[in-house]
Amino acid sequence: MPKEVRPTEYAIRVTPDLEKLTFTGSETVKFKAEKPVSKIVLNALELEIASASVDGQALPKKAIALNAGEQTLTLTLPNEMAAGEHELALKFSGKINAQGQGLFFARYQEEGTDQKKIMLGTQFEPTDARRMFPCWDEPSFRAKFQLTAVVPEKFMAVSNMPVEAETKGEGGKEVRFGLSPSMSSYLVVLCAGELDSIEMEQDGVKLRVVTTKGKAEMGRYALESGAKILHYFNEYFGVPYPLPKLDLIAIPGGFGGAMENWGG
Repeated sequence: MPKEVRPTEYAIRVTPDLEKLTFTGSETVKFKAEKPVSKIVLNALELEIASASVDGQALPKKAIALNAGEQTLTLTLPNEMAAGEHELALKFSGKINAQGQGLFFARYQEEGTDQKKIMLGTQFEPTDARRMFPCWDEPSFRAKFQLTAVVPEKFMAVSNMPVEAETKGEGGKEVRFGLSPSMSSYLVVLCAGELDSIEMEQDGVKLRVVTTKGKAEMGRYALESGAKILHYFNEYFGVPYPLPKLDLIAIPGGFGGAMENWGG
């Protein structure tokens, strides 16, 4: 990926459609151009781009080019863009898959009932954040992330940072999470479903085990062990865990085995 343009902060909004297994999204990305450029190149895969604008100026459709082979989105600017700080706005859509790549769904039978349920999860490592939102999807491109998800009202949504606000609306609720520290795109996480949790606090950090309904107590050992491990490493390294919370999330089907999303 070209290094002349680097993101500094993303504000992403995603609205999944669980019936159609699709999603729509929008994002505003603050970025810095190290030198004058005439194109912006970032990653996107299996997404459709509805619109794009740079510094408030809409780009024509012909200036928006997706390359499936290279997994890139190239935006050709009408004029050379000066070095410095700028802002990119995109609207896009994609599919929710069953393969555990990008934004995926998992079907399961709820504990103690015969009800079939569905939940959402993400798996972005190594290079699948680009399947949920256009981004500079290489570990060296670090930025802050603020995620908002619109989910069914009975769903609990989890991401890297704590929930800042929930707003009820037609067809569900909007859940806004706090702004993360600067990190790589593959560490972003979103899980949502009819979930339960158990929690405790260790060294000022809120720890939770998050499961599907009826299974939270099965995570008691993991919760207590997680608290001990967190305290041990805080003492060992002399560097406190930097986030306000740490969620251990159990997803039906075991996609990927495990994933080290920061904070969740």
